[in-house]
Amino acid sequence: MFQAPAGRTFWARDYSGIEAKLVGYFAGCPIYTRAAGLGVHAFLAGHMLGRPFDFQWSDADIRAAIKEVKQDKTTYDTAKRIVHGSNYMMTPRKMAFEYPETFPTVKKAADLQGLYFDIFPAIKRWHHQLCERVDGTKRRTSEGIEDGHIDPWTLGVCHARNPFGYTHRFYNVLNWDRIEYEGKAEWVSSFGEDAKRLVSFLPQSTAAAIIKRATKRIWYDYPWVGQSLRLLIHDEIFGECDLAGLDTCLAVSRAVMEEPIPELPLDPSWGMGEYLTIGTEAKVGTSWGAMR
Repeated sequence: MFQAPAGRTFWARDYSGIEAKLVGYFAGCPIYTRAAGLGVHAFLAGHMLGRPFDFQWSDADIRAAIKEVKQDKTTYDTAKRIVHGSNYMMTPRKMAFEYPETFPTVKKAADLQGLYFDIFPAIKRWHHQLCERVDGTKRRTSEGIEDGHIDPWTLGVCHARNPFGYTHRFYNVLNWDRIEYEGKAEWVSSFGEDAKRLVSFLPQSTAAAIIKRATKRIWYDYPWVGQSLRLLIHDEIFGECDLAGLDTCLAVSRAVMEEPIPELPLDPSWGMGEYLTIGTEAKVGTSWGAMR
């Protein structure tokens, strides 16, 4: 339905795996962050196909293997659902309910999610550590301990703030149950109503801040390209320009969107530079439905 006027074309550039890369960043996992930059869905698909990638391989060798794995579209699409769902704490039961054509049984979803967490255990560990840090349960003392000693599990900050300063408060991150056995009592936690919202907040809000700032910079610093802007679509900037200006739009958008992000400094031991960067891919075409 959407066709560019005569002599003009649509252009678009989107971030490649931005939320997955941010999950790796917040989880403090250089291996996952590298995998997300190359194609974390393909990493999981490779294991599912019995052709796992070796993290010691060069980026060029991994990209070649990814290209081969992507030929099996069914497996690759299944891996994408596992990665996105698991990163934001979707349960196997929920996966089977939402995508019955992909996960005919809860067991299949659970087995694949288990494989994913076996490959990248830092993700599940991050879920727990983040929720324990933010959980806002009030301080209380446990029975049987000396006066003045506070049970440390009760110390929560009640909010999360992303690197751009966006702040969100959370009220039921963890549920606590007092379990008694063999004459002893222990407080045991489980994920509460706000746990999933908390886990998704950091990567999603940070991704939103990154693309909004890139769009503003294009508009103010490159006004000719800024005039071509039309839409923000999830992690994609979409524009329309005349054919003569296409190369400029693509070059400027790439330079701006792939800049190092000073709000996201990296540990030097990761060997990935001073700040996190996120790659992009572009597509063009005179019909919105047939862009390549």
